[in-house]
Amino acid sequence: MKSFLQWFSKTAEFIAALALAAIFLTFLAQIFSRYAAEIAWLMPIAPVASWMSAMEPIGWTVNLISLIWVWLIFFGCSFLVNEKEHVAFDIIYQAVSDKARRVLAIIGAVIVIGMMCYSFLPTWDAIMSSRLMELKKIQTLSMPITGDKIAVKWLFASYILLMIIVSLRYAWQIVHVIKHGAPLSQDESMIANVTVNKGTEG
Repeated sequence: MKSFLQWFSKTAEFIAALALAAIFLTFLAQIFSRYAAEIAWLMPIAPVASWMSAMEPIGWTVNLISLIWVWLIFFGCSFLVNEKEHVAFDIIYQAVSDKARRVLAIIGAVIVIGMMCYSFLPTWDAIMSSRLMELKKIQTLSMPITGDKIAVKWLFASYILLMIIVSLRYAWQIVHVIKHGAPLSQDESMIANVTVNKGTEG
């Protein structure tokens, strides 16, 4: 199970890295297309200089970058951001016993899952079942195979992914708390990591 989780984590990091690379390359293409005509005289190869002189700014790059960026944010929050990396007010959590921590951790997880489940259907209806979201298209982007314009709903569908994954993560947290006890607080986790690192270095 541990090896699978490590493999899954590495795969998620690889996908996020590919998304960042796509954003960067698209941004470079946008800059190049914008200034190619102005710097064409610097190109010593005549056919390439002629091609650059005739180039016009690419219109679809901004929308593609926005689409990938939104998906990257919600994908990263779903699969890459660790629970301990979120901002937390855990003064009470640190002050109580381990048994009370278990109760607090389970209650917190149940609240998050409940909120996600409660808002899931309205969110689905607002994004995936909305005729307006289906009819409104990103005019400069098309599907590679069909050539159809991409509906705006696919820009916001990344939030639905976040809702599903967050619910599953907190459901797993409940199971983990029941089996292995309450997780460490952020401060305790940092101290433990520093102690492990010092022990490794020593």
